[in-house]
Amino acid sequence: MNWRNLWIPFALAGLLFLSFRAFGGWGFSLVASGIVFWLLQHTSRLLLSLQRAADQPMGTVPNAVMFHAQLHNGLRLLQVLSLAGSLGRLASPQGQQPEVFVWRDEAGDQVQCNFQEGRLTDWVWSRHPEEEDKVAGA
Repeated sequence: MNWRNLWIPFALAGLLFLSFRAFGGWGFSLVASGIVFWLLQHTSRLLLSLQRAADQPMGTVPNAVMFHAQLHNGLRLLQVLSLAGSLGRLASPQGQQPEVFVWRDEAGDQVQCNFQEGRLTDWVWSRHPEEEDKVAGA
């Protein structure tokens, strides 16, 4: 079980409890409205980035090299989707960890990203095979 996902609800419940103890119903309602506002902002950001990514062809990026240069360990899947501007093609079996997504550009270069529990752990940029043959033959 991923304990990292549980600390936020427990912290919010503790904050609600402490606000009720300190300020009564007024404190509880103020903190509750702040939590609801935060959840709405988070949901809005999530839906907006997914909507932008859904408008693009699946698994494509404008430039694989530039996309590869922007990646670093620990990025969340949503952040990678925002960087890519499109949904990646799932290259691993559904629901199996690590999840592997692939993005390609028009030249055929590709970036393969591995995600463990929703966080980027490894990524590989590979050149299109025909370009490698041209470079080696030149």
